[in-house]
Amino acid sequence: MPKNANHKKEFDYEVDTLIKKGQRTIQDVSIIEGLYKDFVLLKNGYLTSILKVSGINLDLLAEYEQNRIFEDYGSFLMSQVHDQMQTISMTVPVDLRSYTLGWKKRYLNEVENKEKQKNDYRRTLIASYIDHYQGIRIKDEMSTKQHFVVVRERIKKRTLQDLEGAESILTKKVEEITNSLRSTFESYDLTISRLSEKDMLSVLYRYFDFEMSKLYG
Repeated sequence: MPKNANHKKEFDYEVDTLIKKGQRTIQDVSIIEGLYKDFVLLKNGYLTSILKVSGINLDLLAEYEQNRIFEDYGSFLMSQVHDQMQTISMTVPVDLRSYTLGWKKRYLNEVENKEKQKNDYRRTLIASYIDHYQGIRIKDEMSTKQHFVVVRERIKKRTLQDLEGAESILTKKVEEITNSLRSTFESYDLTISRLSEKDMLSVLYRYFDFEMSKLYG
């Protein structure tokens, strides 16, 4: 029996693919094993949940207010030091699809009612808006910051019972962190939402293939 056999039994999620030589696919190299409900299951034995948190515009605040935010944020991190929490920020293009869709619907309404209204200038103006905002989206001329809090919980053994146990603990942990964030930044109207399976797929896709995610993400 190999010397490290016992170690592998204790940690049967060990990512062997990361040590293998030769060609590897993204699935081989990735630490992500799959999605379970609204959680991400990792190959290293952790179940993770992702919170999306709105940002605070520091440019609109006085210096003493900015310092207070940094102090409050530091206190929050210290209070969650045992929860194995990770914060991630990423720049993403502003999604104008729903906005341009509204203008497209308005344009179609104008076309359907053109006999009644007979206002060609308004239809031309709406069409120019659609063309303008679609051009911004394609050229990525507008971007914003998205902020995420990633929380994880260790799965003791690779069994359904332990997976459900980790899910229960992680759900409570996410609720506690959400309440703590809201309490810490209650003066700044912070928006916090837990990502669904579909939202997590979009975020992960953006990390793997950013260029294509701008079109389909």
